[in-house]
Amino acid sequence: MQTSKLLEILSNYNRFWNKEDIDSGIERDILEDVLRQVESKEIIVLKGVRRSGKSTIMAQIIKYLLDSDILATQILRVNFEEPLFSPEYSLDLLEYIYNVYREHIQADKKCFLFLDEIQNIPEWERWVRGRSETENLKIFVTGSSSQMLSREIGTKLTGRHISFEIFPLSFKEFLRFKNIWVQNKFEYLNQKHLIRKMFIDYMAYGGFPEVVLKKQDIDKKLLLKNYFEDIVYRDIAARYQIRDTTNLVNIAVYLLTNMANMTSINKLKKNFSISQDKTENYVSAILESYLIFQLKKFSFSLKTTQRSGFKSYAIDTGLRNRIAFSFSEDKGRLVENLIFCHLKHFYEEFFFHSNGGEIDFIVKEGVNITKYIQVWYDDPGVNRIPDRELKNFKNVMDDSSKNEYVLITNDYEEKLTMGSLQIKCIPAVRYLLFNQA
Repeated sequence: MQTSKLLEILSNYNRFWNKEDIDSGIERDILEDVLRQVESKEIIVLKGVRRSGKSTIMAQIIKYLLDSDILATQILRVNFEEPLFSPEYSLDLLEYIYNVYREHIQADKKCFLFLDEIQNIPEWERWVRGRSETENLKIFVTGSSSQMLSREIGTKLTGRHISFEIFPLSFKEFLRFKNIWVQNKFEYLNQKHLIRKMFIDYMAYGGFPEVVLKKQDIDKKLLLKNYFEDIVYRDIAARYQIRDTTNLVNIAVYLLTNMANMTSINKLKKNFSISQDKTENYVSAILESYLIFQLKKFSFSLKTTQRSGFKSYAIDTGLRNRIAFSFSEDKGRLVENLIFCHLKHFYEEFFFHSNGGEIDFIVKEGVNITKYIQVWYDDPGVNRIPDRELKNFKNVMDDSSKNEYVLITNDYEEKLTMGSLQIKCIPAVRYLLFNQA
């Protein structure tokens, strides 16, 4: 590629060089955590499902730098989904881009290098590590989830990177995108009817930013269908060279449709009449794509945990609803899925419990279990909690007064006492808005 052509491409992605405003969208909650690492030496990795907002967060970081009096020419953003780059994807292309930038744009000052969709460059980790050790650089990278979760990033960038997981919008962010601001419980009560109505929309169409901003339901459904196909065919099948896409899609659809239900590799193998190895490989690839998560059964025995099967949860309820069945009959499981995704933001270890009674989520912090969370989402007019829901808490309770027992409800709010056990009944909407840890 000629230098003049490359400079033209780079100028299009770095219009702020010519003092043009940068479109940074609506700020995400995670931005504050990322900005705290701007002055660190580590490489910043933004990883997550495609279309979750990684590129927008990158633009927000650039805006922050520009507002902090960093020279525009000190910032270089490269999008490796640029079609003109595709015939030349290689480390040589990456090196050529950097050298042209240094020669023609910014020769000597510190550079803030933003590499978007870097997974298209084979062995990009090697170049990023080498340059970060020898040049005056701060490097930010994003890419499709399957690439950013590859084993290579863990080995080649060990100790040299800080990773952030980017999810679709939380419910609080979703409301912000709808221009509804809820900072405290008083503001919630003043807008309760509207917020609960928005919750139904959030449950139905999920939190992918572009989907949320669409006005028409038909446009939302079309985007969600495209997202599913891109994830399955580009992030999974193409990366792992899977030719049997029929079974791959069938397993993905099955796991999404049966979210919050127990399954196992053996069950999937029998359902789809494929080999053990193929089933394990397909499930592993689907997990690495962030399309679904798996929740393990809690046990003090690691071997028991690994052999007990798992529950699957969707990255996004809207995506799940688009390719599964009608969500209207699955409200309880959809709310359970939303609580799961909420917990993923704050806790590294949580499980489900099944031993004489099932608890949907138990949170493990360090060596201790600290929270027991059960989801009971009945009609808002139902105020009598089924005995089975409370009995499940009793079956797993221990003597620690520090433990928290929570029952997630539709609109029922109360504190219940069962012997020495205190159970907080919290509406799902309030839990998603105010329980941040």
